[in-house]
This record gives sequence, C-alpha cells and structure tokens, in this order.
Amino acid sequence: MFAPEEIVADDRAQRFLVPFLQRTEHLLRRALRTVDPQAECQVLPAADLGIPYDVLRLAGGFATGCLVDWQCRTPVVPVDTTMNIDTSSAFWLDGDPTEAFTADTVEELRRRIVEESSYEWNFNRGNHFILTCRHSADGRYALLLHSNEKEFKNQFNGLCPTPGNWYEDEIRVFDGERRIRLLVGSKAVLFSELAHMLREFNILRHRFIATMLLQGRVGIVEEYHKHHYFMPTPTSAAIGCYLCVPGEEVPVFSAVGQPIAMFRPSAGGLNSVRLSTGEERLIVPHGWGMTASRPLHITQSASRLTVNGRSYDLEPGVSLLDHPDVTPRLFTGGVQDFLVSIENHTPGELVAELTQTASYSRHGFLRHEEAGAEDGADVPPLQQHAQSS
Repeated sequence: MFAPEEIVADDRAQRFLVPFLQRTEHLLRRALRTVDPQAECQVLPAADLGIPYDVLRLAGGFATGCLVDWQCRTPVVPVDTTMNIDTSSAFWLDGDPTEAFTADTVEELRRRIVEESSYEWNFNRGNHFILTCRHSADGRYALLLHSNEKEFKNQFNGLCPTPGNWYEDEIRVFDGERRIRLLVGSKAVLFSELAHMLREFNILRHRFIATMLLQGRVGIVEEYHKHHYFMPTPTSAAIGCYLCVPGEEVPVFSAVGQPIAMFRPSAGGLNSVRLSTGEERLIVPHGWGMTASRPLHITQSASRLTVNGRSYDLEPGVSLLDHPDVTPRLFTGGVQDFLVSIENHTPGELVAELTQTASYSRHGFLRHEEAGAEDGADVPPLQQHAQSS
C-alpha cells in the first residue's frame, strides 16, 4: 500500500520517489511476466524513502528505503537492487569504552586490516560508522557498528551488477522508459543463497571488529544485530530498511553526534506488508534518509542518468554523493520530530535514546559529549545509503 504523494510532509524527494516506485512496480511486473505470465511483485516505501547515492540503483528504478518483493515460478533476481548486506550491530558493554575507542586505536586496527588481511574496511565510506553511546534510561554503554560485506560487492564473485562478473551472462535486459535487468535461472538461485550466507558473514565481521577494537579493555555482555539491506527471502530485497514484527525494538539512526532512537514499531500503519512467502512484516526505517533541496527532475539514456541537470555514467561505484541537491533529511526537534512525522505510516513508540559519545566515519574520529552535540553543535550529517552500501 503506497502512501499518498509523500510520507514525510512536504518532502521533495518523496514527492518524486513515491510515484517513481509505483512506476517501477508496473515495469518490473511486466518484465517478470515475460518469464512467468502469472508473476507478481510489489515495491513498497519505508518512511525514510530517499534518494540513493548509488546511480545504478536509481537508474534501475529503485531507491533507498524500500522493499521489493516478487513471486515468479522461475528463479529470478532484479539485479539493480544493487544487493549486498548492510548490518546494524550493537555491543552492550560492562564499562566506559572511552579509553578503548580512540582515534589511535581505530587507525591502528584499520591499518592492520588493510595491510595484513583480506577484510574490506568500509566504516569510513558512505553512511557507515563505528560509534559509542549511552542508553538514556540506564546509562549503559554500547559500541555500535554499521557497514557492509564489501568482499562480495563489485568483485568477480560479488552480488552487485558489475561488468564481467560471475552472473553477467545470465542477465536479461528489458529496455524501455527504464532499463529493467533480471538475473534468471540457476544463477539466480545461487545469488539468493550467497545473499543468505552473507547475513551471518557480516555479523561475524562486526563481532570480529568489536573484539579486536576493545581488546578486552571493556567487556561485551550482550550483542544485537539487525540487517537493513539484504534479501529477507529468495524473492525479496530490503533496500535500506528493517523488516520487523510488531514490538521488535530497533535502532533508528539520525545524524553524526545526535541521539539515536530505540524504536518499537506497532501494527496498524501503512507499513504493513505480506511477503510473497506469506510472512507478515512491518517495513521500518533504519534512519532519517536523504532528501532533495529542490524538486527533482530525472531522465536517463542507455548509458547516462541525469539528475537536475547533472549527468552520471551508469557504472558500478558511480555515486550521487556530490550532487548539490541531494541532502540529508534533518529534523530540528531531533528524534521526536522524526517519529511524529512518520507516525501515520510507521506507528510505534520511542523506547529510549542513545546519546552518542564518539564516532568514526567518513567524517573522521569525533568526540561528541565535549562538542555539545546534544545542544545542536555543527556536526556533519550521517544519513542513508551511500556509494559503499
């Protein structure tokens, strides 16, 4: 079920993207029915529906903050979902991590991983991060991580549609007002199996980073992991959103240095979805999202995508990050304002806020309590999916 025009009131990006996804759903259904005349699909927005940084994703008709679900008797995957795995992980600690989490400890770990391992470090790319925070109710400290398994992204063995990769020869291209590309057959089965395997793989990567960063100086007493960019089933793709059951508590990210919401969604909103497998879920945002500073006008040719007059090649890794009209969606009242703005679409309750104390991202290493982030200090925004996602 689509929201009328936009979910967040007067949001320029959503006013364009809601009908954009509706059209994608129609075109995807038409392409799927060349494979199976009875095929069905749905492309549904999350409350943080926003502009993806990934040009290929937008050119394929998708956005960040949406769910794609399909039903087809022949195995198939729409590859321009640019699928890989992004995970939000929280490691609850038995003490203050200030001495363990410093610019020096992060840099030393990054250096060793880059120089001495096959691990693809990407906490300093896009909207990824490592941060520490405190729970507003009980004062507990936590280490939070957000990244993807970049080892399976644009390489030959990766899941993103990179020229010359392992499944390129099985892609069927449907040209028209938009290019729809479907991976069909046995390689689509292998694709979904790899995506399923990588969910646990990325959890283990985060556990490894947390362990090596803390080095026993602070203990981990509990951990929590939730994917927001993944294939929930062999016939669905969650692009920058959680799939939850009512009452499931999830972190909703905001901006660098700003409080993070621990949110408990409830039933009764426009975010309810029934997957083609029969499972009932709630589509829940994992952050505030990216919007537009002025109305959007997007056109594309066989090789280029043009956004408000600026053109981009349709190639892996090409990003809208530098586009002047692509901006973070910000709320002057913080977490409370965001939750009020989405309550008709995504009802639920604010369980607690996590106050950021330090963070490492593409903006570098920052301390936040001393910087007065809670008082609205001028800190850079950290928002929805980026080139590295």
